[in-house]
Amino acid sequence: MSATPSKSDSQFDPDEDKLREECGVFGMSGVEDAANFVALGLHALQHRGHEAGGIVSYSESVGFQSARKSGYVRDNFTRASGMAHLPGPIAIGHVRYSTSGSKGATAIRDVQPFFGEFAMGGAAIAHNGNLTNARALRRDLVERGAIFQSSSDTECIIHLMARSFGKTIPDRMKDALRQVEGAFSIVAMTRHKLLGVRDPLGIRPLVLGKFKGAYVLSSETCGLDIIGAKFEREIEPGEMVVITKGKVESFRPFEPVRPRPCIFEYVYFSRPDSIIGGKSVYEVRREIGKQLAIEAPVEADMVCPVPDSGTPAAIGFAQQSGIPFEMGIVRNQYVGRTFIAPTAQIRDMGVRLKLNVPSSTASICPRAVN
Repeated sequence: MSATPSKSDSQFDPDEDKLREECGVFGMSGVEDAANFVALGLHALQHRGHEAGGIVSYSESVGFQSARKSGYVRDNFTRASGMAHLPGPIAIGHVRYSTSGSKGATAIRDVQPFFGEFAMGGAAIAHNGNLTNARALRRDLVERGAIFQSSSDTECIIHLMARSFGKTIPDRMKDALRQVEGAFSIVAMTRHKLLGVRDPLGIRPLVLGKFKGAYVLSSETCGLDIIGAKFEREIEPGEMVVITKGKVESFRPFEPVRPRPCIFEYVYFSRPDSIIGGKSVYEVRREIGKQLAIEAPVEADMVCPVPDSGTPAAIGFAQQSGIPFEMGIVRNQYVGRTFIAPTAQIRDMGVRLKLNVPSSTASICPRAVN
């Protein structure tokens, strides 16, 4: 998730000025075959990125193992596809939407989690966000001899950790993240530790859950629900948690600032059954629709959502205005989210595949346009 080093900082890419969905992360520690639970969590977070996914696990018998593949979680991470080669009681995973770096099914080198071998042992990292100073960091690291294996800004964190003098992986991660700017919600793992970090502004969500004696980190609470884990709390903006053998330690490695979470987590990015900032995403979207009806009333035959994210808001608008709610647009549920397709052309084609206005809509709404 980074631009290439040859591109000038002064050059402007018009596609960079568009709203972004920033991937999904999931991690679990303290349960047998943790990778299987991580695969389920990633399935629940698939809406946050469907270009590719990856899982890293660790067991004492075989060490670190990883799998990184293009496409959907359901197609790549099942028992039939060889989950047995990802054993161990600790694992992390990532579903990718490329905010930067190479796009497309062949860009396996950019698929997370990334792994690094340090003096005190190996560590893997998965990042949800966008580092705004990644280009400058990468250029400086390359000039100092770093050799990058991907075009992802997440790899900058690995190199910064490698150059740190911290005595532990968490200390090195603190040093590295103090040097980056932008949005980051991170899950990482060592042989025996699961780490979660959220940037000081709290731009992207990250939550902590518990499943029996095991701990879980997830981008959204829907990732906890799918495995039956109990929601414990949100990782707070600027907080790092380190989970070791069922014990959770909390650290504050950054200067405190006023949190500024991304409003589009409520509007579009998150699943409606998730809880963000203590609020139901579904209820927030419904209240947005009600408020819109108050501030911008209209005369209309029906209120019709563009599914799926717009449905709760349309319900709220209909409830407040008294205008009938109708499903005038039908969605093909077998097509992924078109907003987060990597190019405008693919997004346009995806809309045609995804949404259809049936002819019966004209009878429901006399003013319907072709």
